[in-house]
Amino acid sequence: MSATSLIETSGSMITKIIYRIMMKTPLVQSAEKGACPQLMCATENGLEQRAFYGPAGRMESGGPVGEGVLEPYAFDKAVMSKLWEFSETESGFEWNIG
Repeated sequence: MSATSLIETSGSMITKIIYRIMMKTPLVQSAEKGACPQLMCATENGLEQRAFYGPAGRMESGGPVGEGVLEPYAFDKAVMSKLWEFSETESGFEWNIG
């Protein structure tokens, strides 16, 4: 979890309360550290195409950025299609890809 204003500006009351409690633990990192995986993927050469990059520490919940573990369902075409359709429905935006 990263310390941004996202929860404070859009979360439910219970989510905000839980977030405020969690902010007092080492489970929450700075917004800058939270952006590192995206920056790494956007700027670093030689990364795997079908991989997950994020916290590489204990249980992938903290630590330096590195390649994480992708569960087998991440490569399941039926699961991918269902997630894509759900995302389009929920966002109200349809991507017309080939």
